[in-house]
Amino acid sequence: MIYKILDKNSIPEYINGIPKVVEVLGKGQGLAIEEIGDGNLNYVFKIYRVGSPDRSVVLKQAVPFLRMAGEGWPLTRNRMTYEIRALHAYNDLVPEFVPTVYHSDEEMSVLVMQTLDDHTVVRHSMIHGVIFPNIGHDIGTFLAETLFRTSSLGMRSIDRRRLMDQFNLNDELCKLTEEFVFTFPYMEHESNYSNPATDEFARASIRCDTEYKLGILKFKELFLTKTDALLHADLHTGSLMANSEETFVIDMEFAFFGPFGFDIGKIIANFLLSYTSHFYHSSDDSYQNWLLIEAMTIWKRFETRFLELWDSQGSSAMVAEGFLTGKELREYKMRFLRNILHDSLGFCACSLARRTLGIAGVADIRDISDLHVRSQLEIINIKLSQLLLSMHDKIHTIEQFESTVRTFYANTNLEDMERVK
Repeated sequence: MIYKILDKNSIPEYINGIPKVVEVLGKGQGLAIEEIGDGNLNYVFKIYRVGSPDRSVVLKQAVPFLRMAGEGWPLTRNRMTYEIRALHAYNDLVPEFVPTVYHSDEEMSVLVMQTLDDHTVVRHSMIHGVIFPNIGHDIGTFLAETLFRTSSLGMRSIDRRRLMDQFNLNDELCKLTEEFVFTFPYMEHESNYSNPATDEFARASIRCDTEYKLGILKFKELFLTKTDALLHADLHTGSLMANSEETFVIDMEFAFFGPFGFDIGKIIANFLLSYTSHFYHSSDDSYQNWLLIEAMTIWKRFETRFLELWDSQGSSAMVAEGFLTGKELREYKMRFLRNILHDSLGFCACSLARRTLGIAGVADIRDISDLHVRSQLEIINIKLSQLLLSMHDKIHTIEQFESTVRTFYANTNLEDMERVK
């Protein structure tokens, strides 16, 4: 099919010939179509049968420009190709954590998939203090299963290279990450967000701190050169939908092979960004305590499940059975996981700064209308980024991470700002 941008008028004809979609929606007239996406890249529609809202699907289509910037910022539609491929891979690896795919069309840059009506976008819910009992455990499991099973620890070399070939050319979105995560926020650039007091602090601190910027470059180099496993590569609380029982991971158009710690660090950073925001959003520290516990749970569950998978693997492309003694292998695994933790905390530091100073902030803080209050929270995040970047390779356990973060927040000075609910 020749590519065209779908809208409410053309969608019915497009989906009418897709058996799995017709199976969900039924045949004939009486479909309602609503645009529901508010993301930076794509258009998203919910399609459902009038009178039977449970009979519904989500249709997502990439357009040849960056949605948040408009047609003046061209962008190829290749990103949907990689989302389609990643979602199929994840449906094979962890079907319990991703939407079911009813239809995919790389030529039309279209995905039609399961509607998650009983789930909410985690970022928005966290702003309002919603607790998701299983989220840390679920994210940690998702990370361990996907990262281990697509790495040289969990795959044969030939199978892994074939999988890598499907993602090697996701160059445009990797370039966005290189620029908007690892470059522009740490210098004066027209794309950056601006808040006067925050700008002043950034200019006087990280933007003239050679050691800090060299630290950022270290992690940019890891992003550019390491191909440990298949990454979601945009894993944040806006890429999660959850309820009290389930967690789903969505929006994987940035998928590519990169360093183990990238996804882990990004999602932990988003829990910390939410923590900072709740100096404003909450009247006490109970929700902040829950956020930090869940951030630790992400790592604890990741580490536990990753090691379980490794213990049951036997030989792999990386480690042949019998190559090391039992003691040597145990020590190697512990060093391996400790290095992933170090990298995760470094990537966490990068994410804290880029979400504060770069074009793509987080609603947790950016939606606070009072610029003075917002700036205080933003400066906290910059300082935490500085701290974690300077200490990432000195924090060897998640308990040390907890102690470091709790001490940092306990010493935070918020002038003229009371907690408000």
